[in-house]
Amino acid sequence: MKSMPKYLIIAGILVSMIFQSFQCASPEFTGAKLAYNQKDYKKAADGYEKEIAKNSSNVEAWYYLADCNIKLANFTKAAEYALEAQKRATKPEQKAKSSEQIFYIWAESYNKGSMLYNSFLASDKSSDIKPMLEFLNLAASLKPENTEPLFLMGNAYEIKGDTVNAINTYERCLNYMLMYFDIMKEQNIVIGMPREEALSKLGKPISTKAMMDNEGDSLIVDKLAINSKDVYLCSFKKSGGRGIIDGLRSNLPDSWSTQEKERYFSINLKPLVNLAYLYYGNKNYNKCLQIIEAALSVNPSDDELSSLKIQVYEDQGKTDQVLKSLEVSINKSPNNKIYLEQYARLLARQKNYDQAITYYEKALGIDPKFDIAIFNIGACYVNKAAEVIDQEQKKADANSKYKTDESKCYPFLNKAADYFTQYRLNPVNKDNLGVIQQLSDIYIITRQNDRFKATVTELEALEVANLTNPMYYEYMGKVYAKLGQKDKADKAFGMSDMLRKK
Repeated sequence: MKSMPKYLIIAGILVSMIFQSFQCASPEFTGAKLAYNQKDYKKAADGYEKEIAKNSSNVEAWYYLADCNIKLANFTKAAEYALEAQKRATKPEQKAKSSEQIFYIWAESYNKGSMLYNSFLASDKSSDIKPMLEFLNLAASLKPENTEPLFLMGNAYEIKGDTVNAINTYERCLNYMLMYFDIMKEQNIVIGMPREEALSKLGKPISTKAMMDNEGDSLIVDKLAINSKDVYLCSFKKSGGRGIIDGLRSNLPDSWSTQEKERYFSINLKPLVNLAYLYYGNKNYNKCLQIIEAALSVNPSDDELSSLKIQVYEDQGKTDQVLKSLEVSINKSPNNKIYLEQYARLLARQKNYDQAITYYEKALGIDPKFDIAIFNIGACYVNKAAEVIDQEQKKADANSKYKTDESKCYPFLNKAADYFTQYRLNPVNKDNLGVIQQLSDIYIITRQNDRFKATVTELEALEVANLTNPMYYEYMGKVYAKLGQKDKADKAFGMSDMLRKK
């Protein structure tokens, strides 16, 4: 017996499927599909609502009802119906479609909320933030694991002066981030670590996905198995550079697609920084320190949080406590540059500059390119020079015949200049206004006229970036006055006064 032609078999199957579909479809469902195909989404939505009222197990009806509301820009309802479709989906293709739809609603809500947030920042901050919050809160409710919307919400509340809601929102963000932090602490992974070093601890990736961002940098997502869980390690790599760890997460919902799980995720500590400052402002020091310690556990080189930690202890009169804590940490980990730098910073705040310099040098012995230590040791040498000048002045005050010797401070200022110059070797720091001003002051005091004039040229080149900065023009006025350029000095001081009056 001859077999039927292949295309006839397929045609027969299709006819059977259509017939079955036709038999099972209610008039409401059929009418809704027809209206949908005609792009009459309001009529289609009405039909799908009638269908699910009769047959709530119809996954397709829930899915298309959600899609109609997407088309009608009613994202809250779309999310509600999409979640109902996901709840009822049993077949792989239904689950996949449902997952994609929910991600689309999340992305649209987040993008629309972000646009309103940016418009809010560009305004006088008096506009109503309710529409923005509705979009961002919807995104956060759909996928709280993606913490980006929560940060924008918290910051908007904070700008509006609503510290209660700001704290609550940042806390929601923290709860999810802590899950990722725990894995990082267990595996001894920190932000800023070279990717190769991280993988040497975590093992070979199951898979690796790379893409390019808008600036031409490579974004890398490594999927790993750690303690029988899928972990996604994110790193960025600049052209010709090495991969640097930027984020990590795990425990992602099973309903997420592979593509969504492999979406690049950067850990943004700004929500935690803001939360720490809010608790600090409320004098809730214990909560403030908890937040700081959590963030420093994954980014120990965060200069702002390290400074705030020291400030919290100082405000409570517990500087000795944090010093002892750091001494214990240094004894356990003598090659930890972070502990050494923090210890040096505390010593410097106590004006123990000689010891501070010793510990900064130890930190730089471990990492010669450790920017924070390079800048701070330079500042230490400036303060050391100021001490020498102060001592000379005290001698002159005590003995009218004593002649002060300004040159005694030159060796310290020259060392400071060397470190500030080294700090600027990093392209990120090259145009740092404060550092160039420090160098300018040093060259004036030490009478290195050629170098002073060279820094003035660099400072003038920074005017474009400081057109609204009164402090910049005030400083330039002083510089021109020292150069004897009265017209330029008057013009700069005039600009400074005008900007302050705005």
